[in-house]
Amino acid sequence: MAALIEIAFAAAPSTLGAAVTIGLIITFFNLLHRLFSNASLPSNLPWAGVGGRSNGLGRAKANLTSFFHLRKLLDEGYIKYSKNDHAYVLPYFINGPQVILPPSQIQWLTEQPDDILSQEHVNRQFLQSDYTFFHANMVKDPVHPEVIQHQLTKKIGTFADAVADEVRASLETYWGTDTEEWREVKLYDTMLLLITRLSVRVFMGLPLCRDKTFLSVCSRFIRKVAMAAAAISLFPVFLRPVVSPIFTLFDYILYRRCGSFIMPIIRTRLDRLRNPDTEKLPLEDLTPNNDFVQWAIDHALARPVVNPVELDARVLAARFCVIAFAAIQSSVITLTNTLFDLAASPACVESLASMHEEVVRETGAASDGPASSAWSRPALSRMERVDSALRESLRLNGFIERGIMKLVVAPEGVTLPDGSHIPYGTKIGISAYSVHRDEGNYANAVRYDAFRFVRERGEGGGREKRPQGLVNTSEKFLGFSHGSHACPGRFFAANQLKIALGHIALLYEIEPLPKRPKNMWFFGHIAPPLTETLRVRRRKMC
Repeated sequence: MAALIEIAFAAAPSTLGAAVTIGLIITFFNLLHRLFSNASLPSNLPWAGVGGRSNGLGRAKANLTSFFHLRKLLDEGYIKYSKNDHAYVLPYFINGPQVILPPSQIQWLTEQPDDILSQEHVNRQFLQSDYTFFHANMVKDPVHPEVIQHQLTKKIGTFADAVADEVRASLETYWGTDTEEWREVKLYDTMLLLITRLSVRVFMGLPLCRDKTFLSVCSRFIRKVAMAAAAISLFPVFLRPVVSPIFTLFDYILYRRCGSFIMPIIRTRLDRLRNPDTEKLPLEDLTPNNDFVQWAIDHALARPVVNPVELDARVLAARFCVIAFAAIQSSVITLTNTLFDLAASPACVESLASMHEEVVRETGAASDGPASSAWSRPALSRMERVDSALRESLRLNGFIERGIMKLVVAPEGVTLPDGSHIPYGTKIGISAYSVHRDEGNYANAVRYDAFRFVRERGEGGGREKRPQGLVNTSEKFLGFSHGSHACPGRFFAANQLKIALGHIALLYEIEPLPKRPKNMWFFGHIAPPLTETLRVRRRKMC
């Protein structure tokens, strides 16, 4: 027996090496097939980027173009096909080709039932959620959309004081209080910390939202998910469970460290639930917890049949990581883009001054800042310039290129309005990037115009003339998608973003930039400038 074990150990390195080699060979040929394949799409659908070659070589050229020049393919497809009311195929080497519909078919797309076209499946595939969020139950039976809709959105107003307090504290920490000297700040890094603090303040409260170690763990986890997902997407489906632990190892370490902070809180809540203190008087515990942990527990208990898995501390911790990612990443990108857009705008000084006046008027504040309670939902709804500056940035510089994207989940496929039959497993959608840059939808569409949406509807008119708000989606504004599956967290995100930008306009000056730094495209993700800086200075008190 000892001899057999010794032989097995001796052979292990060579066996492992052979397995790795075979896996790499399979992956190589899979990528090669993906490069030339037509993905069983009908021949009547044209492919963007193939030039005059409607064959494997043309598709290979287009797929390679999608790596670094996806915008070029989007522009070609929209002008050549979408504007002429034709669907086309967008080569997308990482996650497979997409059938892009013309804007005239948006209504048809949004009306398709979930058992025919599924938006949830696209979201899961885009982030490889089965592997990047560390608990299968989290993906197969997601609870966070329901918690967002039934708890978070309804309670937004109750967090205004806390969010405003956290914004002020964060800005003083990261941007300083010097009213004389300009301070150079790494914009993305400071906005990541700021939004992380705001979200954790709402989800977990004090003092965790000001714990530097916990904030560092949360923010680093959020930054790595997209890169890990893209790497996993390169491998064949059957190899992903094998290779995903390699690409998510660093994320898993961060997830475990995050859990070490919140698991004690979760376990205390669950212990209190299972072993209530019968000696405690009812009046001693009148204030119920109002955070994500309690919402998830209450949601689990409200089901007709309680699933014990939903009350597992590990599941609740994993779900916190998912909702934190959803709440933080897109808001960080949006706020960073907005500030760079404003700073590089020819009207930078005037725009900030106008927003400053608006915030002072609506909150009754002086330049040293209002009381937190001034940031109520009615007051925020009247900050139309602040709202428009954010909405315009999301229009021009969204965090993903797609607007609506769904996966064909009907085994028999689906037939498009033009008669084309699309097979099971194909993605069908609309590009927000293209719609948002259409001169037919927006005048001077490629120029940032901070108050575009205020001017479009007019100021000071009746209710019918109020500008379209940041949370309002339409067939021309797809920043949060559109239809019944529009982002459920957009109300919470808009609330945080408006409080944050409102405080920045109220309390700080921003030195104009001669030129806006470029965003970076990463396989459909659009990252803001990650290392560039702004110069800021605290406003002097009146």
